[in-house]
Amino acid sequence: MEKVVYEWFLQHQERVNIIGELILQKARDTMKLVYPHDDSDFNFSIGWLGKFKHRHGIKSFRRFGESRSVDIQDMEQKLVSIREKIDQFPMKDVFNMDETGLFYRLQADHSLATKQLEGRKQDKERLTVVICCNEDDYEKIPLWIIGKYAKPHCFKNVNMNSLNCQYRAYKKAWMTSVLFDEYVRSFDQMMHGRRVLLVVDNCPAHPRNIEGLRNVELLFLPPDMTSKIQPCDAGIIRAFKMHYRRRFYRKILEGYEVGQSDPGKINVIDAINLAIPAWTIDVRKETIANCFRHCKIRSDSDVARNLDESTFDEETQDLETMINQCGYHNKMDIDNLMNYPGENEACSEVQSLEDIVGTIIENNAEDNDEDDIVSLEPVMRKEALMASNTLHNFMIQYKNTTPELLDAIRKVRDELQIDLNFKGK
Repeated sequence: MEKVVYEWFLQHQERVNIIGELILQKARDTMKLVYPHDDSDFNFSIGWLGKFKHRHGIKSFRRFGESRSVDIQDMEQKLVSIREKIDQFPMKDVFNMDETGLFYRLQADHSLATKQLEGRKQDKERLTVVICCNEDDYEKIPLWIIGKYAKPHCFKNVNMNSLNCQYRAYKKAWMTSVLFDEYVRSFDQMMHGRRVLLVVDNCPAHPRNIEGLRNVELLFLPPDMTSKIQPCDAGIIRAFKMHYRRRFYRKILEGYEVGQSDPGKINVIDAINLAIPAWTIDVRKETIANCFRHCKIRSDSDVARNLDESTFDEETQDLETMINQCGYHNKMDIDNLMNYPGENEACSEVQSLEDIVGTIIENNAEDNDEDDIVSLEPVMRKEALMASNTLHNFMIQYKNTTPELLDAIRKVRDELQIDLNFKGK
């Protein structure tokens, strides 16, 4: 119940004059919504309010209108102010975070895509991906991925701790104020012992009042400038999506090769396993550095090369080749595919108290969507060891194998062998 009240607080702190009595009233209203048949009259007192503020690190209530003075400045003045702040931090300590929607099953065929994403199916086939990286291109923060359900069936038998990402849920698979608060606090812990600047946009799901941060300072970009000066919007997100699509269509082609009837019908865990390497392996450091330079967010920024020509040509050509091989009848061009209508929506709007209650209750339920019923079959260690030996034997015959790749396979095989001997299974 308290989670509902805190979500309401985060969403409305910039929009209404929040006083203690208003929070107490919302707590009472929430109690009635969550427990409609409970006749008990819990006393939401001043003492409860004080503990609520302490538990959530709320030291004061932001008054409506306090953050609006920046709106009267013109764009150039705003940019000067932003650059002055960023100039105070070395490149390695300036991070940009942004969200993007991802239709993870999107086929590059106009007819198929329209059928796929009509009505409620848009939410079912959507993920939101949270991307964050620093200015000198050496740190790519592990992805946060937001889906519709907290426990999709396809997660069964999967060790989520082994994946290089964090998964969260919201009924529309969007970023919310509570999730943003959690993300920033997690990032603050990750930056332990450092002083870093996290540049974010000014969407409704990004509350300003996140107190108690020890290592991170937040810089909110003015809403009328985000598309012009945010590095993630300058090409980093586009590069991630390009690589995700390449991996997705490669998976489709491989599926047809081994006789699958509908290899494009992937589930959430499949999408996660495509998204992670698209970010950690495929998005190049040069792309990230070039996008930061392109935005000129520092006073002494160099002029970046043309992003479209220098960064994306090779990936675009590779993606187009794969799409052609899929044999679509009503093929999309790359620009339509990368800017599909509605896909980039990633932040929730302000919700009513009733909507927040419904969201939190629904997110605790399992996914009953039949599209995701199939889960991974358990694999025995002996089976895994045999498979690793087969892979090893193939790779020592494969012409493109490198010593580093073969060493990685041997490490996997050694780990399985040690575990097998120890467990005796």
